[in-house]
Amino acid sequence: METVCISLGGHVVFRKNGVNVNYIKKFLKLLSDYTGIYKFIVVVGGGYASRLYTQPAREIIKNNEVLDEIAIAITRINALIVKDILSELGVYPNVVTSLDELRVATKSNEVVLMGGLLPGMTTDAVAVLASEVVNSKVMINIGNGSYVYDRPPSQKGAKRLEKLDHNQLVEIASRYDTREADASFIFDLVASKLSKRAGIEIRFVNDDISQLRLALLNSKHAGSIVKD
Repeated sequence: METVCISLGGHVVFRKNGVNVNYIKKFLKLLSDYTGIYKFIVVVGGGYASRLYTQPAREIIKNNEVLDEIAIAITRINALIVKDILSELGVYPNVVTSLDELRVATKSNEVVLMGGLLPGMTTDAVAVLASEVVNSKVMINIGNGSYVYDRPPSQKGAKRLEKLDHNQLVEIASRYDTREADASFIFDLVASKLSKRAGIEIRFVNDDISQLRLALLNSKHAGSIVKD
């Protein structure tokens, strides 16, 4: 059975007004429709909940590693929220906190949930590693934006890239992913390099469930595709 890893962006899961329950339920209903056809690994980001803690904490905590640990804890809390909602559909996933746990859990679970793993590593990078661990060649990235641009989309002349290869993604990320907190590039440099190394196809979508379904089925969808 093919395994698909999904990086579920934190800003889709948790917004300023709280947990995006309506979207999560639609997202999980889609997954439940395709369990038995696919296995899923869902890596959940921190979103606004992470900012609620880490931004004020910067006033008293100067160690970025500690701030990253706080952010990782928030991603795992978000994963537990997703787990609870998923159980309403009769699917009871494991929430794992390491790649070793992931290897074991995917053998007997149709859906496995994760948050962050290591300080300095985004959940997108975690999703790429998770894909590599289970030999999955497809990853879907769900975020606020669904397209990669050749420069920040706010800049004049920015070109939307519907299809690009891994070398192009790494080159763009090298220029625009600053590796600083709240950097806005759609896919970070570490994740870009890891996906190139593993030859993992990346399909970008926003929070439109119909587009996620198309991306899952490898049909034409509104979003960039990174593929060599």
